[in-house]
Amino acid sequence: MENKRLPLEGVKVVEMATVVAAPTTARVLCAYGAEVIKVETLGGDVMRSAGTHEFTPYDDDCNVLFTVHNSNKKFVSLNYKTEEGMKVLLDLIKEADVFITNVREKSLVRNGLDYESLKKVNPGLIFGHFKGYGDKGPSANDPGFDISAFWLRAGALGDWQTEGAFPFLPTYAFGDMVTSSAFLAGIVMALYAKKVTGIGTKVDTSLFASGIWCNAIGLVQTQFDHKHMNPHPLRPTDPFNQTYKCKDGRWIGVYCNEYEMDREKWYGLFGIPEFAADPDYASIKIMQENGKIENVITICNGIFLTKTAQEWRDYLSENNCACEILKEQWEVSQDPQAIENEYIVPVEFPDEDHTTVMLPNPPIEFSDYGRREYKPTGVLGEDTDEILTSLGYTKEQIEEMRAAGAIK
Repeated sequence: MENKRLPLEGVKVVEMATVVAAPTTARVLCAYGAEVIKVETLGGDVMRSAGTHEFTPYDDDCNVLFTVHNSNKKFVSLNYKTEEGMKVLLDLIKEADVFITNVREKSLVRNGLDYESLKKVNPGLIFGHFKGYGDKGPSANDPGFDISAFWLRAGALGDWQTEGAFPFLPTYAFGDMVTSSAFLAGIVMALYAKKVTGIGTKVDTSLFASGIWCNAIGLVQTQFDHKHMNPHPLRPTDPFNQTYKCKDGRWIGVYCNEYEMDREKWYGLFGIPEFAADPDYASIKIMQENGKIENVITICNGIFLTKTAQEWRDYLSENNCACEILKEQWEVSQDPQAIENEYIVPVEFPDEDHTTVMLPNPPIEFSDYGRREYKPTGVLGEDTDEILTSLGYTKEQIEEMRAAGAIK
């Protein structure tokens, strides 16, 4: 990437968070110029070992998942429950513009790390607190994770299923990644407000809030007669907004097309122009009332079986029809559209095999500002000595703290 100024240069962030959502928010801030110091316990962020259950490399010199969410940060490992460790943490927060954490409120209050305590240490601090379920209500203190708070509690899984099917399992941390974008937006708004007013603030979001927001349409429409998103999963509603199986066994979706406006074109492309002139097929409402919608869907099912998914995509795209092949995750890492736009980039790790993995870039680009390129993450506490030295600690003090179990 061309060497450009980064839009968040000069912003200092201290992150004391684990796993995916809050660390990803800090990672995106870092990608666009912020200096991010990630504070880990002496045992480290559990995300360092996520490869054990996600079947990816997770060695210190090749930790692919941890790199996605933590690239370019500086890493300090300390025990803030010791007097020395707490002093280091507070020294870092005093100099920070933003503090990001997903530690639960009770623990923060108990350790004097809640917003009311820290704004006395740093009055202009932007305090980003990420939660599972929010500050109030019967579940406020419950442990909240992607699958529980975002997917199960917010209703998506329940209504996305076909009746009787085993609930599908979404990609690990999908809800975390979605929610991190809302958290990022809140923190950037707070940074702008601080620039204008000089006042810091607390920024809150939760997985539950994000799950509800992302499913806003379903939440609203099911408060009326349509109580479930999929009450009749096999009943079609629009032949030009469906997914069809193709000759090669793959599926293609044709969606976001206007039936009444485009029916002459579509029926012509499918070789059945007589349907466009038939008043029984004049609109979706008419077809739903007379039952003919099932007939046209059945005919289209047979038509789509005459070509491969790619052949259909090429044909429909050439005729300006919205469609896409249902892809699997592994295919995306080879997608030329993603590669050419640098939505995914090759990252080489410093292990003995020089493992190279296609990793996703943060999805924001600026014409006049840059973004940091990927840097593979290293060992736990990799930058502890450098960070403490920058705070004024001597080499002897650092070694004493290490011997006392305050840092690693």
